[in-house]
Amino acid sequence: GAKMSSSDPDSKIDLLDSKKSVKTKINKAFCEEGNVETNGVLMFVKHVLFPISSLRDDKPEFVVERPEKYGGNTVYSDYESLERDFAEKNVHPGDLKNSVSSAINILLDPIREHFEQPEMQKLLAEAYPAPKAVAKPVKQKKKHNKCPEDRTAPSAESVEEKLAGTTI
Repeated sequence: GAKMSSSDPDSKIDLLDSKKSVKTKINKAFCEEGNVETNGVLMFVKHVLFPISSLRDDKPEFVVERPEKYGGNTVYSDYESLERDFAEKNVHPGDLKNSVSSAINILLDPIREHFEQPEMQKLLAEAYPAPKAVAKPVKQKKKHNKCPEDRTAPSAESVEEKLAGTTI
């Protein structure tokens, strides 16, 4: 899969992205069923979500959320078990993406809440001012098939007179 890039706004998650935006971005991410080699969603779990969860509870944990009719939630205490289940197609990409979106949103909620405060809104506005509209230069219209303004177009009669003496 493609790497995250700040030049592609859909390939990175900002700390202040809305819940909906996070879900949309994760849903767009490449996550082929059974593919553990080039799977950015799995790599995010491995390198971000598992380490962060171990900081909170001193033991890593990631929950794949899914409806009971598909086996219910599965709790993973190590990345290798999740990777194995994904490779064996015991975890569906849609369930993995939904679970990753949910976990990211849980992490970002306190940050979003903090930045709703007026002083934080002011700081954001100063740090990231809205782009000013740039006036586009007005293009001059080209004067195709027009006579120069200091001349008038010849009349049909004068053209006929000039052509009358020519032979084809």
